[in-house]
Amino acid sequence: MLAVFAMLNGVQRARRERGRAPSAFFNLPAVAAFAVGFGAVGYPLASRTRLPVWAILLIAIGAGALAISGMITLLAQWAFRGISAASPIEEEEIQGQLAVVTRDILVSLPGEISYNYHGRELRSPARSLGTKALPTGADVVIDRIEAGVAFVEEWSVVEQRL
Repeated sequence: MLAVFAMLNGVQRARRERGRAPSAFFNLPAVAAFAVGFGAVGYPLASRTRLPVWAILLIAIGAGALAISGMITLLAQWAFRGISAASPIEEEEIQGQLAVVTRDILVSLPGEISYNYHGRELRSPARSLGTKALPTGADVVIDRIEAGVAFVEEWSVVEQRL
């Protein structure tokens, strides 16, 4: 019931100290996971074995702790999947992004560009789509990113097409 309540109502509640991050272990879904692990192991032990009460409690508490750890691990893997690689959505957002050449881009050698993305200044190796070398300071437009290398086109060429 706690898990369903958390799913329907969320886990955010009024906290006195809003500056602190919420705890991964002391929230409604964690309590629900503990209760499931504790009950799933504790009840059969209490009803079908002759173990002392302290042993049953100790084993059930351990099972509840494992349930919390498993829940947090599975949710973290789900929530952070694919974070390290650029997602297709990010690549689509970067397409058409204005950038500045920070290291000369020669026809045969890649150079480097700098651009702003979500308020952060990023640098990336870059190659030119055209047959002309691009000097440092030139304005360019990112066409695509392949294997971590941005393929760029001179802004004046793109501007003429618009």
